[in-house]
Order: sequence, then structure tokens, then C-alpha cells
Amino acid sequence: MLLALAACGSEDAGSADPTTEPTAAAEDTTDRAGACEPAGDALPEADGDFGDAPTFTWPDGCAPEGLQVEVLSEGDGTEVGLGAAVVANYAGYVWGSDTPFDSSYERGNPSLFSLNQVVQGWSTGIPGATVGSRLLLSIPPDLGYGEAGNEGAGIAGTDTIVFVVDVVDTFNADMAGEADAAAVADDALPVTVEGELGEAAGLTVPSDAESPTEPAAYRVADGTGDPVAMGQFVAVAYTVTYWDGSSNETSWSPGYGEPADAEPGPASGPLVAMLGQGTIFDLLDGVPVGSRVVLVAPGSDGEPALAVVADVLGAV
Repeated sequence: MLLALAACGSEDAGSADPTTEPTAAAEDTTDRAGACEPAGDALPEADGDFGDAPTFTWPDGCAPEGLQVEVLSEGDGTEVGLGAAVVANYAGYVWGSDTPFDSSYERGNPSLFSLNQVVQGWSTGIPGATVGSRLLLSIPPDLGYGEAGNEGAGIAGTDTIVFVVDVVDTFNADMAGEADAAAVADDALPVTVEGELGEAAGLTVPSDAESPTEPAAYRVADGTGDPVAMGQFVAVAYTVTYWDGSSNETSWSPGYGEPADAEPGPASGPLVAMLGQGTIFDLLDGVPVGSRVVLVAPGSDGEPALAVVADVLGAV
């Protein structure tokens, strides 16, 4: 539901990396007629320090079976949770290639992406790492781009792909905006926001509340971070409900009012949206990181109006 409203700014698991189109085609070094066999037992060596583009030395033979994750250097920051929004630098290679099919190091900026919207090798291989860590991931086709591969990036359906990932920051499913954000009193706020600042939030639409006729944003509390801007990717923790109360989807785990041991929901984990793509999250333009905001939008396509309570966790 809500993810569809941010689809243009969300990470696309069908592209060659979590955030952008490939910057270069990978060198074709493997037999496209079938998978390399038999499976090897060694991973490549990846030289370089955290924050620097890696240099690969490939072992003789084929890639090992299954997902392989090696911690090249361990950071001492927060542990990445399931479904987190992660800031990272990375370089991706087809096994045996000397040329990356994509590299944030070449672009000069880290990327922000949701682990709910990337290839499975990333969504299962990165959680558990700590901020400041450098990882090496060897991802077989079934956990990468499948039998179809990714022609635009030079990735065949039989290719193992290998990434070095530097974990710069993480926004986990239990994180919220600033607990000491400055509360803002807005008498025009059409809904009731529940939950303490710094914790999961919920909202209720009063029975006499007029349905919005146009999108609008209402500040609940202002954080102390930098204002987010059009063109940035923004990590947002949220709860959303339709105006008639028929839905109460949340990214928080546990959500507002849920027990601490509640099962995570299917949308658990912050949403990542690019501002400037014509979604409801464009209303966050100029909002400081750490803030809590209510966004409303009128109904469309037979669905009622909706309201979103959103905490701005970070931006790149």
C-alpha cells in the first residue's frame, strides 16, 4: 500500500544494484552456456581499507556454492537488523571480472537502500554486521538476479556476483526520530498521533475529521538534523491508516501498542524514498532529520484518504 506511493524513490531489486542503474558493463569472463562447475572452495581476496574502492584477486576455479559472507574488517557500531535501511559504499563484480558492474566508490557517495527491496543475497547477508564493517559477499544466481540475470549490467543467469560492502550507517525497524525533538503545536492537525517521541507511533482519524482534498504536511516535532532536500534518498519510519480506519500498516517492529516480542510485520523496516519523484514523501522537503511529521493525502482510485505519521531517520 504505502510502498506503492514511494515506488519511484524506492530501491529496485530488479536493477543491477540496490540504488542505481549500472555504471559500466561487466567484463565477460565466464562460459555463458552454463554454470561454472565444480564449485570452488575459495573466495577472492579484496584489498583496501574501509571507505576505499577494493582491488580483487580471484582464486583459480569456480565460485563456492551458496551465499558466502566474510567480514573483512569489523566495525564497532550498531548492528544491522532485518529489514533495515542501510547507508553503504559498495562495489559489485561478476565472479572473475576485473571491472565492476557498479560502484558507489566511483560515484563518490554512499547509497541508502532498504534491505526489504534488494536482492536476497543482500537482505540475508548484511543483517548482523555492525556499522563500520567491511563485508565480502559472494551471491549465487538464485539469491541474486535469477535465471534472467541482468543484461544491462552484463550479468548472466549463471553468474555468481561478488560485492564488497562498507556499512556506513543503519536505521533499524525499532528506531524512531529524536526523543528530545522540539514539539510543535499545530491546531490544524486533523488526526491524533499516539506514542512518545523517540518510540514507535500510531495515529487515529477522528470520526468527525474532514477528509483532505489535497496533500499536506503537519509538523509534530522538529529534530536537530539537517533538513532533507529534493533529490535525496530519505529513510522514514512510519505508521499509515486510511481515513476510514481500515488499515494500520507500520514499519516499526514492534509497532505502537504491540508487545516487545511481537512478530515483525511484512513491512517492518524503514521505507526509503527519493524526494522529487511525485510521491507523498515529497512533502518532507525541508524537514530536519530526527523530526516527526504527519502527511495526509486525498483518496484516489476508489480508496479513501490516508494519513501517515512519519519519523525522518536519515538522508543521503
